[in-house]
Amino acid sequence: MSGSNITTERKMEVMQLEMNKFVMRLEPRMRGRFSDSLRKVLLESLLDGTVFAIVESLSDLQRMNETQLYNDRQQRLMELQCVPDLDEQMKQIDVNIVTELDKIVAQQQDTLCRAGVPAFHITTNPREIELQMAIISFILTVRARLP
Repeated sequence: MSGSNITTERKMEVMQLEMNKFVMRLEPRMRGRFSDSLRKVLLESLLDGTVFAIVESLSDLQRMNETQLYNDRQQRLMELQCVPDLDEQMKQIDVNIVTELDKIVAQQQDTLCRAGVPAFHITTNPREIELQMAIISFILTVRARLP
């Protein structure tokens, strides 16, 4: 066997071990959604490291977007201090922020779907999003454990 195969095999072993530990920590209702086939496809999608880089980039972009949205909101709040309908204006600004965050989520879902991460597609279904969030949590957990 070549060295790269040993590395790949070892990586798969570590990821399988981390998957088992991760799934056991989940609530029972979520644990059941991590089927054997989902686990297998997820681990295979992580082998070459591309998904780790994508998730890291998406995390960085999300942090920047959230910071920008917060700063913009604070700026608008300062500008609107003397407006009589401040509460209504701020409510509209907050609705716009939530709409923008929803767009960011959809872009992230699409990116991870295109990267071959199982269970990822554009959705607003809370149950599906909960599974997607658990998958991202696993990806971040296993990434921290890999050499």
